[in-house]
Amino acid sequence: MSRTSRLAAALGVFVLVLALYHPPAPLAQPGAPDVGQKAPDFKLEPIGGGRPFSLSQFKGKPVVLVFWATWCGPCRREIPALKELYQTYTQKGVQVVTVTIEYRQTREQVVQFQQTNQLPYIVLWDAQNKVSDAWGVEGIPTNLVVDAKGVIRFRGNALDGELVGALDAALQASKG
Repeated sequence: MSRTSRLAAALGVFVLVLALYHPPAPLAQPGAPDVGQKAPDFKLEPIGGGRPFSLSQFKGKPVVLVFWATWCGPCRREIPALKELYQTYTQKGVQVVTVTIEYRQTREQVVQFQQTNQLPYIVLWDAQNKVSDAWGVEGIPTNLVVDAKGVIRFRGNALDGELVGALDAALQASKG
């Protein structure tokens, strides 16, 4: 093995070890609303215009809240799972709401994306990222579950089993 090959292999191992032991990035800015805290209310217009939605109007129903962007690879990859979650849980009384950040995309681009991808859930436009900032969004996607009483029950970066578990628990609690 040549010196260059050994160096490349050593560098590869170093990068792998660094990736495995480097702590994950925080999900939110310090002081941002987190699990167990009351969800801050907001009012935003749907991406295509129309009557604004507020989080408080869904009180009494669990809400899946997703902060995202059209250019975000992980956001795009979770669209099929989000559509499936929408199909499964809206029939059970859950509201699915996405908040589109205003960064590296225009409102018109998002409208086109929504139409092309047939997004069935509510897509809101966060002009100047005021809501994203208030919620302490550091990275996207940021996925949250807010229970029927307006308390955050999950905050993470993936639509995974942990989110579904928190959603099921929030749904169960709203019936009891």
